[in-house]
Amino acid sequence: MSAVSVPLVARLDAIHSLAEVAPESLPIGMNAIFMTPEGVLGIAKPPRSSRLRFVVEGLPFNAAVSPDGEEAVCQIWAEVGHIPYTAQSPDRRRNLLTILGGIGDLKHARFVVQEGQKILLFSESRIGGHVRPEDLAHQTMLMVQEARPFLRLLAEYL
Repeated sequence: MSAVSVPLVARLDAIHSLAEVAPESLPIGMNAIFMTPEGVLGIAKPPRSSRLRFVVEGLPFNAAVSPDGEEAVCQIWAEVGHIPYTAQSPDRRRNLLTILGGIGDLKHARFVVQEGQKILLFSESRIGGHVRPEDLAHQTMLMVQEARPFLRLLAEYL
C-alpha cells in the first residue's frame, strides 16, 4: 500500500492561495476551505453551502447555510414530534392543534406542521458576510429560548 503524495508545488500553491485571502473576508466562512481530489487545500469562491446536525436540549437540529450575494441565509430546524391521527388519539390531536394555533408571532422561531402531522421548530435568518459557528449557535439559542415555553406545553401531549 502506497501513500498518495501531493507534489510540493501543489502544496505551496495551496499555502499561497490561503495566504491571499483578503483581510475583509476573514474570518473564513464555514465550508470555505475544502480538499480537492488531489489532496490540495482550496478556498471556495463563492463560499459553498453547508449543512450541519447537532443536538440541543435533547432535540436533533439541522442547519443549512446558503450564500446569497454578500449575505448568507441560515435555516435551522428541529423535528419536535408528530400530531396523532384523530382515530389514534382525538384528545391529544385536539390539544396539540389548540396549542399550535395559539402560538402567536415569535421573533426568532416558528412552529410549522409539515405533511399534516410532523411538528417542526424552524428559524430563518440572514447574516451579513461569512457565517461563523458562533452565529449559528447564537441563532439557535435565540430560537430555543423563545420556543421553550411552547415546547414544554407541547411535550405534555407528544
